[in-house]
Amino acid sequence: MIAIWQDVFAQPLPPGGALAIGNFDGVHIGHQEVLRALHAAARTLGSPAAVLVPDPHPMAVLGKPPQILTPLPERGRLLRRYGAEALLRLPFDRELASMQPEEFVERVLLGWIRPARVVVGFNFSYGKAARGDAQSLWAQLGEHGVAVDVVAPALAAGGTVSSSRVREALAHGDMAAARAMLGRDFLVRGTVLPGAQRGRTLGFPTANVHCAADQALPCEGVYAVRCLLGGQIVDGAASLGPRPTFDEDAPLLEVHLLDFAGDIYGQELAVSFAARLRGIERYTSADALRAQIAQDCVDARNALAVATVSDDMLG
Repeated sequence: MIAIWQDVFAQPLPPGGALAIGNFDGVHIGHQEVLRALHAAARTLGSPAAVLVPDPHPMAVLGKPPQILTPLPERGRLLRRYGAEALLRLPFDRELASMQPEEFVERVLLGWIRPARVVVGFNFSYGKAARGDAQSLWAQLGEHGVAVDVVAPALAAGGTVSSSRVREALAHGDMAAARAMLGRDFLVRGTVLPGAQRGRTLGFPTANVHCAADQALPCEGVYAVRCLLGGQIVDGAASLGPRPTFDEDAPLLEVHLLDFAGDIYGQELAVSFAARLRGIERYTSADALRAQIAQDCVDARNALAVATVSDDMLG
């Protein structure tokens, strides 16, 4: 599914529709509840279900860039999968960041988009210093006859679901918690680039996957993964982190695709993390590393045998 974003200032939607606003980074189960409420509102109004997302991330503009769970193209794909029919990009810059909440509502929402109904999450904030919240949005838009639906928090993995908690789960390699909050396995996309070919000499060729610099990733370790390559799902074992056996500290995502042979340099590979198998270790010899990789492949097969295939893998 191709996600096409349109600049809200260049091509606003017809007035009177349903609009959800937020970063939607991760498109986790809390975001999915917002999208369900948006879809219901859009059907009532007979309008497309539209989503407004600031880009770049506001924290990046303010000098505190977060690691992004889902880059904008992937986020658009997920938003459409969960019901969004129109994707609006709000170009975010210092001028927009300096707007008071009231000015943002007047200029952007009422001046450009002119929705009939707005849907936000319970923790929605906007305007300079994030001074605006769901309650102030409800009050100001209500004065103009625009309804506001505030969606309650979703609960999973022992607490309120948020993008920050998903990042924390990834930082601890807790893929089960990440899955519970996302409603699917965590997935990244990257381009396969040539590497040092060490995996091939060990008998386990790997695809070196280059991800964006701001892409959030799980913590260092060896993982059981499922990969999407040209519409085909292929199981694999992945190493994420440095290669201490070869005294290389630069982190790298290397994936050995099980029962697969072929040249995939330059192709995009989607990597879905099912389970963390172990941490990164240093080995005294190539033979010791080879034996451990063989065991990792066995462990990955066993982990994937009992892990459900996320339907998100198929788009």
